[in-house]
Amino acid sequence: MIRPIALAITAAMLLCPCERANAQQDTSAAPVKRPRNTGDIRLTYLGNAGWEITDGVTVILVDPFLSQFARWDPSHPPAERTPNSLIAPDTARINKHITRADYILITHGHTDHALDAGYLSNRTGATIIGHETAANLARAYDVPEAKLITVIGGEDYKFGAFSLKVIPNIHSALDQKHYYNNGRGITGNAPRGLRAPLRVKDFVEGGNIAYLLRMAGHEVVIMGSMNYIEREMTGLRPDIVLVGANDQRREIYDFTGRLMRALGQPAIVIPTHADSYGNPNPLPAAVASNQRFVAEVAAASPRTRVIRPVWFTPIVIPARKCTPATRASGCRGAIR
Repeated sequence: MIRPIALAITAAMLLCPCERANAQQDTSAAPVKRPRNTGDIRLTYLGNAGWEITDGVTVILVDPFLSQFARWDPSHPPAERTPNSLIAPDTARINKHITRADYILITHGHTDHALDAGYLSNRTGATIIGHETAANLARAYDVPEAKLITVIGGEDYKFGAFSLKVIPNIHSALDQKHYYNNGRGITGNAPRGLRAPLRVKDFVEGGNIAYLLRMAGHEVVIMGSMNYIEREMTGLRPDIVLVGANDQRREIYDFTGRLMRALGQPAIVIPTHADSYGNPNPLPAAVASNQRFVAEVAAASPRTRVIRPVWFTPIVIPARKCTPATRASGCRGAIR
């Protein structure tokens, strides 16, 4: 059983590479349980851009991609990866870590965001929310229509105890800014009629969205890429932001500074999509990039606390503490 960790955020901890800590952590399954107090929210990092977010009642998964860890498992020989290669979820690894889900949010259709979603929906009964491409990829795994909610960006939906604003977004600037003409066939939309098992080339972007999740009194901005549309972020006042933070952010002008200002200098930033795709021994360049991101946040938003997530280790954030002085900037909160 994994217990929520107590986090004392210090400058020394912020500079500790999360990937090296990840290599030594317990990765046993984390059962769902109610956070300790009303207003608590628990976030558990699943690797890459993947998260489990819960108030203890509703469980929301974001871009779950547990299958990434098979790449670094010495008991699994490296698999060939060409556009025509068959690719399938690592069901044993998924079953080990995910026992329950009510909703699955997909930011876009690439394998490292959407590969595991169809299997997880069928196993847990979770409803998948995403663009038409995410829905078509799920249909390939026979996910029923009743378990698919297709969005285009701009929706603001109420779901009982939580609500979800769908934010139009843009993909990272891959291939030295040649993302949309890189010739690799990773943009565009996945058609209806696909049938699993799927091939690598089936997992195209299909558009890109971010989310604003309102749950247990918290507001969480969720990003799945190292890019954003500034006008869509401006005026949001989350207390927690999951920021796509790998080195691709450096292709974007003043990525961190503009984002922090647009969001009103949020109380807590947690980097995501920055774990070297599950590599327990990341290259020094990746470690240095993570350290630079912490420094970028500190320079742009000195009051913001950066939490470096550890795989499968819950972070519990208590109820927001709002005062007239902090309300405009998204309020503040302790961490445990």
